[in-house]
Amino acid sequence: MNKFFLPLLASSMNESDRRALIIVIVLLFFVFLILGLIGMAIRAILLHQAKAADTMLYDVAVTHVVNNPAAYRKLGAKKNLRLFFRQSFFPFLIIAVGVLTWVIYSSITSTFDHNIFEEFVDLLFVWDFGNPDNYTKVFGITLLAQWPALVEGYPRFEIEHLASYIEVVLIVVGALAYLYAAQGYMVRTFTIRKRSQEVFEKSLKGLRVNEVDPKNIPLSPEQMDPNDSNRL
Repeated sequence: MNKFFLPLLASSMNESDRRALIIVIVLLFFVFLILGLIGMAIRAILLHQAKAADTMLYDVAVTHVVNNPAAYRKLGAKKNLRLFFRQSFFPFLIIAVGVLTWVIYSSITSTFDHNIFEEFVDLLFVWDFGNPDNYTKVFGITLLAQWPALVEGYPRFEIEHLASYIEVVLIVVGALAYLYAAQGYMVRTFTIRKRSQEVFEKSLKGLRVNEVDPKNIPLSPEQMDPNDSNRL
């Protein structure tokens, strides 16, 4: 059906409509591609942080240093918080350097009223999305029809804005690094809570009591003899 419908649709569209449709298809392709890559990156980060939570508490779990969910969560919370503070130190340091650079430079040049983020835009493309000439209507829907005609400004370097460039880069990089540390803390917190239920879970599902040899059942730490040389 599509092989008859699409040519008929194309023949009923003028040149401007066809250009708009092509642009929409290309943009949708790139949007889905970017969303897929972002999803893969987020998944990889989540798995990495979950593994970090397991690594922190693996030894204390297998050696029975903690032997109940509450103790596991308590120790995990302490270790997780210490790791978060260590990971947050450098991001805060980077942000502090950026802010300090802004304060010192602005004090010397009396430019506290300057917007450093607006000056940083010099290094970026500026898109003229407000120009109605860059749009057209397809089946009553307003769509982007001009590309890259809507670019009204190209990256340029202004030496007098050098301080703003440095300050914004430091602040943004520090903020992103802090956000990474913060999401890692939250993921590890969730993983620790989940593991505290799984690691100490005891299930009778599928258990046949008459088939279990009591000699093969390991003793819990409370049941062990303090003088037993095999005690962990």
